[in-house]
Amino acid sequence: MPFTSASVMSPEGSSSSLGPADHGSLLDTCERALGRARGFQRPILASWSRPLDVGDPVSVWSRARRSTQRSFLWQSPWDGGSLVAIGSARALRGRGEHRVRAVRDGWRTLVKDLVTGGVAATGLPVGEGPLAIGGFSFRAEDAYETGRLPDALMWVPALQIRSAVPAPGAEGRPVPAELRLNAVLLHDSDPEQVADNLVHLARLCLTPDPDADTERRKRRDRPGRTCHSTELPGAEAWKGLVRGATDRIRAGEFEKVVLAREVRVTASAPFDLPAAVERMSGANPGTTVFAVDHEEYTFLGATPEYLVQVGDRTVHALGLAGTTPRGATPEQDEACERELVGSAKIQHEHEVVVSMLRDALADSCTDVTAETPPQVVKLANVQHLSTKVRGRLAEDSTAGVLDLVEALHPTPALGGHPRAQALSWLADNEGLDRSWYAGVVGWADRSGQGQFAVAIRSALLDGPTASLYAGCGLVADSDPEAEYAETCAKLRPMMSALGIE
Repeated sequence: MPFTSASVMSPEGSSSSLGPADHGSLLDTCERALGRARGFQRPILASWSRPLDVGDPVSVWSRARRSTQRSFLWQSPWDGGSLVAIGSARALRGRGEHRVRAVRDGWRTLVKDLVTGGVAATGLPVGEGPLAIGGFSFRAEDAYETGRLPDALMWVPALQIRSAVPAPGAEGRPVPAELRLNAVLLHDSDPEQVADNLVHLARLCLTPDPDADTERRKRRDRPGRTCHSTELPGAEAWKGLVRGATDRIRAGEFEKVVLAREVRVTASAPFDLPAAVERMSGANPGTTVFAVDHEEYTFLGATPEYLVQVGDRTVHALGLAGTTPRGATPEQDEACERELVGSAKIQHEHEVVVSMLRDALADSCTDVTAETPPQVVKLANVQHLSTKVRGRLAEDSTAGVLDLVEALHPTPALGGHPRAQALSWLADNEGLDRSWYAGVVGWADRSGQGQFAVAIRSALLDGPTASLYAGCGLVADSDPEAEYAETCAKLRPMMSALGIE
């Protein structure tokens, strides 16, 4: 494919271009990677970058995702940054009990002899260079493939755009960002073809398409779709599982278990995923908004919970456990909050999670602290108890974010406590393929920094079919009716985002 200049334009019209000098620098990076691949006789990752201005990340993702079967959107409330990733330069997979470790080892091997080029952007949030992006399922499925999302899938995107936090008063205008193009070269790769393909991908992804944007707006104005919903399991059967779980807790088999259920929706037309992402962002401030495209599936959500984030050797984890509804009036809302804070049951459920996080971080961190008392996080439909746990990686620690994901996932907030006994009961009784619901989604860089969110308030979509998930923590005196009502409240934000009445 002959090289042609690729315009890199924001939707608002600010532009720069990948001109001949950029192409030459990218080609040089690929040629150096080829030389190293031949010398070392193994695949070598080449990563080239340049600063650019970019508009709304959701618009960029919406346009760019049409060119590939694998894409990633991430909007972080922790540092305000955004990430759009398109295509795949290299996939990192794992299965079974050690799936996180397999991905971590593959990532470390891949970046060991990384070849870089271009100019890195400044002023971006934590994270540098090419990223590994993706996620992990709730549980390891050693015995079989579910046919939906893999146990563990992270990948290096062919194109990634990391955006900084918009300046105050700069809404709607382009923000500083970094374009990064990645490729893995083998001993027989053609570096010029690799460079041309990456430039072509950048042109497809970043050049505005007014016709497509117009069609996207028209789709939103069309009459609503019809939907048919099925609860898995049915309401009464699920309440029976709650009673069975509390019986086992009172018998001393475990202290807490988190029981989930699924609502499967079949619509008369495919769901408008960019519109759903925009609704999630607008209706759920303070949450991590994510969308993962993998082949025919899209997994998306707006989660209030993160598992772990690592930056500059500081580690943050979050205990989010204990839930009550929002009130219809300020007075009712305050009453619900008092019930949340004053409930011995909820306080105990929350402390189980926080204690586990403290203990897990202590293995690799010093100065581990947990804020007290727990804070109340208010979302659109529910409110939670929340405790931030913080530590500093020890001087002799080589742990990175993926090591901490392996140590922490799943926390008692997602599985139960003790972990082994709770997960065993779920495997025998829940009867549900959670897929990546209650798993983790996020990114890692080559130095061990990264961010991973707990994938709740989420849905897995395949064209006109959506699986929505919600769960709740059960202890000895949990009431089936109240727990079922809690799951209904947790399902509501995703139903609203997808336009499901």
